[in-house]
Amino acid sequence: RHSFLLRMRVAILHAGGSHFGGFGRPRGRGKGGEDGKSARNVDGRSSVVRRGKSQNPLGTRSSFAARGPSQGSVPGTANNRSLLDILGLGPRGMDSIIPGAPLMAQSLGGAAVIDFGSQLVGWAFAAALKTEKFYDLCGSLAFASTAAMTYASSARLPRQGLITGLVCTWTARLGAFLVRRVFRDGGDSRFDEVKHQPGMFLVYWMLQGAWVWVTALPCFLVNSVASQSALHWGDYASAALWIVGFITESAADYQKSAFKSDPRNKGRFIDTGLWSVSRHPNYFGEILMWCSVAGVAVSMNASPGVSVAACASPLFVTFLLTQMSGIPILEKMADERWGNEAAYQEYKRDTPCLVPRLVPVKKQ
Repeated sequence: RHSFLLRMRVAILHAGGSHFGGFGRPRGRGKGGEDGKSARNVDGRSSVVRRGKSQNPLGTRSSFAARGPSQGSVPGTANNRSLLDILGLGPRGMDSIIPGAPLMAQSLGGAAVIDFGSQLVGWAFAAALKTEKFYDLCGSLAFASTAAMTYASSARLPRQGLITGLVCTWTARLGAFLVRRVFRDGGDSRFDEVKHQPGMFLVYWMLQGAWVWVTALPCFLVNSVASQSALHWGDYASAALWIVGFITESAADYQKSAFKSDPRNKGRFIDTGLWSVSRHPNYFGEILMWCSVAGVAVSMNASPGVSVAACASPLFVTFLLTQMSGIPILEKMADERWGNEAAYQEYKRDTPCLVPRLVPVKKQ
């Protein structure tokens, strides 16, 4: 009997190492895990979710987030959150902003909180100083911060990295250009009167917040889906079109900036380079880029609802630039300034407004 009890005790000690003096290691595993593989590093996302194989692709949080803080002291729990988590950059950053909600709600809602919150802070400083020089800077920071924070809280799959990179690259380039232009020109004439009216000035800032959220919507959607298809030809084609749009917008902005900086061109309209085949090639490039970003989201094959929602971004950008704040205002200003010049009338007649002309116009 004594021998039997001794054998049972030895068997229990070997089988339950994690509870009986095994220093937290389960039976048969060393520090590196079973068969020499690295042990799973719990960082707020289960390894299954990180590999994109979660069985709850839409509207769910990672398995770790669902377990909550009762599973022990793990970085990212409610009792042990890092500064990155509090700022929204950690693996559970969006859970800090909208706790307990599904991933989709955290991504979309958290992005809205960060976006409109940054606009409100920017407006407070701008209204107090009566300046518009922070406007474009805050818009660019809102794009970058919302994209980066939703990505930080995602499963960090290849498509999520791709779409986040596209958005951040675009906003970094355009933001730097716009901010440099405002400081070079000394201001933005659009805000000459409204910056002295805090209430109306706030409306402008909130409209910028809406522009940021709707435009970057495909990025938020992709970053909120934990289970996705692998990258395929749709993603690669979209990325290629994005590069074409990026080069077009960047080159058009550079050409116009160089043209205006030349004293010999003072009072003249630009009709060289890309501006010889389109009156607004920079806007064409921007629309093409956001169509490409939406294409990446559609390539995810998540659900019809997600795909339709992603298409709201390029439709909104196209409507905004062609019907509201972009082309209509610039066309009106150009007509008032050069409308009586025969050269401008010919340029306007022969040059498409938006989509570049690929075939040269034959001169009579």
